[in-house]
Amino acid sequence: MAFDSSGIERGADGIARYSDRPPSLVAMLRATVDRVGDREAVVELGAERITYAQLWDRAARVAGGLKGAGVGAGDRVAIRLGNGADWVIAFWGVQLLGAVVVPVNTRFASSEVTYVLEDSGASFVFEGGNALPDGDPVVAEGAEPDDLAAIFYTSGTTGFPKGAMLTHANFLANCETARRVVGLPREVDLRTLVSVPLFHVTGCNSQLLVACELGGTTVIMPAFEVKAFLDAIFAERIDMLTTVPAIYWLAISQPEFAATDVSSVQWASYGGAPIAPDVVRRIMAAFPNARVGNGFGLTECSSIATFLPHEYAESRPETVGFAAPVVDLEILEPDDEGAGELLIRGPNVCAGYWRKP
Repeated sequence: MAFDSSGIERGADGIARYSDRPPSLVAMLRATVDRVGDREAVVELGAERITYAQLWDRAARVAGGLKGAGVGAGDRVAIRLGNGADWVIAFWGVQLLGAVVVPVNTRFASSEVTYVLEDSGASFVFEGGNALPDGDPVVAEGAEPDDLAAIFYTSGTTGFPKGAMLTHANFLANCETARRVVGLPREVDLRTLVSVPLFHVTGCNSQLLVACELGGTTVIMPAFEVKAFLDAIFAERIDMLTTVPAIYWLAISQPEFAATDVSSVQWASYGGAPIAPDVVRRIMAAFPNARVGNGFGLTECSSIATFLPHEYAESRPETVGFAAPVVDLEILEPDDEGAGELLIRGPNVCAGYWRKP
């Protein structure tokens, strides 16, 4: 299976890159605002609806508020908020200031939260229950592709979480990878339902930011509840789902699922856990209009490293598919059965771990 590999150039460093990427996340959002400013950008279920023009304006005021609080370009700013419009506005406010987002896992123990805030050196923390900072609009549009945009702390097998440093180029590579492997048109009025945490690279990088580049709408569940999930698919005309196998299983197992109109769903991706062949078949039957696929990746890869497309989803559910168009894979020192350490190279691979060279 070959994904779209057009417009890819391999540099002197051996890394393949998409040749048409914007220089920064801010430039990406600016282009979308200029193109479809009156289109819905964010919908928080049960709360507000925000257009792209409103998102830009509110994020710029948050950037101004952060500047007034003493935050500058390159400073780390932690987002310790639940899923919702405020999370998105905070993320973009930090980007418009030229600072670095530090998403905080709201499920971390207090000791882990303390570690993340201290290790990152966060100069400001967005906390639930507090109003977003507000000030005169600030927009810094000079970020370069290799500038640091975010630090995602990922739990390892030992010790405290490690901060994966993601650059603007990392984010933008993943946006294009997601579009190509899923098969999204460049011009599409996408409506994606976020049922996973925004502090995770799946919710942020492969849903929110992909929608932001395409001018689509990110519909956010503040908390997962299966009835609200099913209701939102119909009420919000959702055409793209990306979530974990357990949520699909729970949703399609509901007695009311048969009466739910899911005909709008054109893309249904899953990942984050193994999936049984029977569950894949049930997902495909439940969403007959959708292309179904399995994404594999990790925080250090900005989200997606490989993808199993619709054509193989049912016949090869035990695999994670094919390398993304700009990703190179190699198995280091495989044993007799072919198992070994998987090496991943690409423009999506993080710049390293914060303070852990």
